[in-house]
Amino acid sequence: MHTSGTAFPPVTWPAHRQGLVQERNPEHTTILLVEDDSALRESIGAHLRRIGHAVVSAGTGAEALELAALSGPDVTLVLIDVRLPDMDGFDLWQRLNRQVLGIRGLFMSGHDPEDLPPIPLDRKEVRFLHKPFGVPQLTDLIQDLLANR
Repeated sequence: MHTSGTAFPPVTWPAHRQGLVQERNPEHTTILLVEDDSALRESIGAHLRRIGHAVVSAGTGAEALELAALSGPDVTLVLIDVRLPDMDGFDLWQRLNRQVLGIRGLFMSGHDPEDLPPIPLDRKEVRFLHKPFGVPQLTDLIQDLLANR
């Protein structure tokens, strides 16, 4: 169980990415965002909505499992902090993958890779994003994961 970690300041999204036009993704993709830092969770969630995704947010693994059960097959991708207060992100993804078959996993962490549990990055449905990251990196990885369904 993770009890401490690197604190990151809230993400400030570039002005050109804070667009006033809200276009809905034609696939109506739903992303489950699991991040224990509430400011970061809110910033990332706002960006994902601006680029057309529906977002379901959770601060713990247990909350994510409950929300996934309620959302069912609508959840296409899960964006997971590897270190959560109640479980590690990879264990969460494995459990979610049993609930929602074929769910994509985008793991994020500010910890050194050697301090993390093993993540199967050789699988086409899994990617890793090191914190802090930029909007273009996040957007590109999400598009890549969704294109490879």
